[in-house]
Amino acid sequence: MENIASFLKTTISILITLAIISSGLFLWGKTQPVVELANSQAAAQARELSEQQYSAFDNQIVSGSQILTAYRRYESQQGFCLYVERPYVNGQGESERQISLNPSEKDYCRAFDYSSGSFKEGPDTRGVDIEELSEASGRYYISPQARFKAKLIKDKNERIAAIYFVAE
Repeated sequence: MENIASFLKTTISILITLAIISSGLFLWGKTQPVVELANSQAAAQARELSEQQYSAFDNQIVSGSQILTAYRRYESQQGFCLYVERPYVNGQGESERQISLNPSEKDYCRAFDYSSGSFKEGPDTRGVDIEELSEASGRYYISPQARFKAKLIKDKNERIAAIYFVAE
């Protein structure tokens, strides 16, 4: 009789343990969609926060002085570039109108197609220093009163990698 009682206690404890484990797995399965939704919303909010610093340039009309401000603002961001298409001036070549600026000055900007406003393969070796933009006698001078349309440029990973300024 004692063996039967011991067997029943062991069996009942195993059944209770299995019931607890199965109810835990059931609840875990029910919460997975909620956890995935929360994770995707958190990722979207983190992305919005990281892109918020660029909102001042998102399809906005900016002045030439704001381009110089953007250059100083993004100095600490490696791989971030500014592309500027200045207004046409008689006798000025395309290489003097279309300039790339790398605020971190660590390496080259990516090649850029100014007509479509998108990246191309390879590096752009036509980088210009900030001094060449701010000196009135310089070849690449950007007047502080000039007006430009700013556009954010994203890379393959949908990360903002550049700002493109087109003269109005």
